[in-house]
Amino acid sequence: MKLEMKEKSEIEILQQILSDLSFLKQKIVVIEEEVDAISSDLHEVRPEYVKKLQKIEKNGKFHSFKTVDDLRKTIEVSD
Repeated sequence: MKLEMKEKSEIEILQQILSDLSFLKQKIVVIEEEVDAISSDLHEVRPEYVKKLQKIEKNGKFHSFKTVDDLRKTIEVSD
């Protein structure tokens, strides 16, 4: 009798674990989809920057900047 009870509780525990794993798999799929959507939104490049990057690649000229503000000034001036 005790053995049957123990087996039953183990089966219930395993069923609960299986249920939890299934739930977690579903949540992971949803999270992955949301992360992909966010990632694609964050990595969108404005067309004017694409043109500037193509120009830089074509000319092969690269410049170093001491600060982000210096870079920003150069980008804004060359518009």
